[in-house]
Amino acid sequence: MNLSVSTPFIMNNKPQRRIFDDEEFRLSKISYPDKIDEMGALRVHAWKHEQGISQQFFSNSTWIDEFDENAHHWIITVKGHIVASARMSFHESYASIPHSELFDEKELGIYNHGPFASINRLVVDPDYRGKGFSSVLDEARVDFARQQGIKVIIAQPIESRIRSLEELGFLLIGKIKPLYQMPERQLYFMVNDLSLNK
Repeated sequence: MNLSVSTPFIMNNKPQRRIFDDEEFRLSKISYPDKIDEMGALRVHAWKHEQGISQQFFSNSTWIDEFDENAHHWIITVKGHIVASARMSFHESYASIPHSELFDEKELGIYNHGPFASINRLVVDPDYRGKGFSSVLDEARVDFARQQGIKVIIAQPIESRIRSLEELGFLLIGKIKPLYQMPERQLYFMVNDLSLNK
């Protein structure tokens, strides 16, 4: 269902708002460890009933990993409750990107010129899907990477996210091995060369 929008999200390091059916949603960039437990719980809540996931892993109450501490985080909230979140981390080399072992670095070809940014852990509460929050979080992260002088952004999406990332300038490079947390979900490897997409 498409909902009417009265105010667009616009990021400039201040919370921004959007109104859907009289509910106010706020987009904010936050710093670790602020809200990390709530974000970790949302990851489990949103994905634990998806097909192809590890039931054992998603019996945990949160999903927080070593990359969260040094990442940049964005959240969308309603009435102070997080309904969507995403992160981005910066890297001087490909080897330090989350899950870099799942893809052969040689296949990067002409895109193997850091510094890199990686976008991952985008999650939307199932009750709030279909409002365009994934696109809002993608755009906020790409804009931030560009402002920070990043040359290449790497994404590892599921198939349903490929098209929206292509609209932001990402190119599909190939498939990667599944995460152990989601052993039956095919992931893909995409890059956005910001030097070509100014």
